[in-house]
Amino acid sequence: MNDASDTLIVTLTVGQLEALVRQQVKAALGDRGPEERLLAAKEAAHLLSVSEDWLYLHAKNLPFARKLAPRVLRFSHQGLLKWAASHSK
Repeated sequence: MNDASDTLIVTLTVGQLEALVRQQVKAALGDRGPEERLLAAKEAAHLLSVSEDWLYLHAKNLPFARKLAPRVLRFSHQGLLKWAASHSK
């Protein structure tokens, strides 16, 4: 339970609140911009013109593959685009 001395009440304008939220979102995203998306295998496979099976088989060697949890694999959209551009003939 919070002690009264732990409670801080402040007044913010809408603009100040928006700026604070924007700052926190930017800090949480780090180097990824708001354009960073994680794709499911179906969408990533479609963009690369490969099968979902191929993606799963090669995920350990693909720099844009992100293992989020056991049995949960996603693919960085920006990373996929960069990788595809550098591997196109």
